Amino acid sequence: MSILHSFLKHCLLLGFLVISPLALSDSLSISVDDGNEMEVIQYPARGDKLMVVLPSEHGVTDGLTNLALSLQKQGVETWIAAPFSSLMLPNLESSLKKIPLEAYVKLLNKAESSGKKIYLFSNDNGTENLLLAARQWQLKKHALIYGVILISPNFYITTPTAGNNGLLLPIVRASNLPVFIFLPAKSTLTLQIKDTVKALEQGGSDVFVQVLKNVRARFFFRNDATDAEVETFPKLSKHIIRAMKVMTAYARPRKPAPLAKQKQIVRKKTTGKLQQYTGTVTSDNFSIRDINNKQHSLQDYQGKVVIVNFWASWCPPCVHEMPSMSALKDKIGADYFDILAINLGEPAEDIAVFLKAHPVNFPILPDLQQKLAKTWKVFAFPTSYIIDKKGNIRYSVAGGIDWNTPQVRQVIEKLLKED
Repeated sequence: MSILHSFLKHCLLLGFLVISPLALSDSLSISVDDGNEMEVIQYPARGDKLMVVLPSEHGVTDGLTNLALSLQKQGVETWIAAPFSSLMLPNLESSLKKIPLEAYVKLLNKAESSGKKIYLFSNDNGTENLLLAARQWQLKKHALIYGVILISPNFYITTPTAGNNGLLLPIVRASNLPVFIFLPAKSTLTLQIKDTVKALEQGGSDVFVQVLKNVRARFFFRNDATDAEVETFPKLSKHIIRAMKVMTAYARPRKPAPLAKQKQIVRKKTTGKLQQYTGTVTSDNFSIRDINNKQHSLQDYQGKVVIVNFWASWCPPCVHEMPSMSALKDKIGADYFDILAINLGEPAEDIAVFLKAHPVNFPILPDLQQKLAKTWKVFAFPTSYIIDKKGNIRYSVAGGIDWNTPQVRQVIEKLLKED
């Protein structure tokens, strides 16, 4: 690691970057119906662009502050809403539903009075509130929003069980905006983005997507930022300014599409639990080479119980569960049981580094084009399927688990006893 990289990483982890003496912030208050007020932190700039940040469940992070300061130096004004601290809400996903959207609409009215071109920004689960607030504002005023910028956005109601399609938020198909999406390459978000773009376009939105190489979700405010993520952060403001220029050509007053009523869905935890398979994916045959160039076809494993596991080296739950998978195979034996670990197309050198630190006793199969991960409807990493001796998917889990437990071994042994 270079001295510069070490310095930048140190600055990022401590929550600051080198800021010029001209960097200033101010604040304003937006009244909320119940008598409370929502603070908005302002980073004024002389340019004609104003980015309004409606934060995610992570609140006003140091990363957002640093991003605003970086944009400020480049002439882009930024306002960051602070609903969590203002309304005494914890920084949790469940708190997002408690933020009154009318406060955001009032904030947009205030932003409009600045006379600047208005862009909206959010990340992760803040996406739904942003799109809902934008729609309300459009309905009231047919107001001009020059563009929406989303980083690692979540467009789904909940993470589906393995093998099932995700349910998109109704607001996705009801949005009519210029939308620029930044996707971290080290994320499952890239796997289903085509479906999301198609849904946004149904509402009339013009959609642009840029994949950010070598970074994970939340890369711009992670405490465990990698060297690559530290290097990417200073470039983020420039990416955003370019996105603004692209969307400006598509800016016009728009009428949002009709919003379908969201069905009442009980949001149960669907990750991290091995359960009987209820998905729509079938265990169709695939043929793929492992890291040693040996060909593996799923049909060749008929007569064995097989775990098909989708993973990546940048996924902490994947790292944590791998040793227990090796231990499970040692316990069960390899005569009638095996594991096929399908990697999300990472470079061979990254896989080699991972395996040196975490050796395994089963084949690693690089899914270079990510076709299998898409076909098998992977929405979370890791995702695993247990296939019986006849080649049928019987159990699945989205998320990491401890595989070397009596409960899991009982499931495997039961399948092994079947004819």
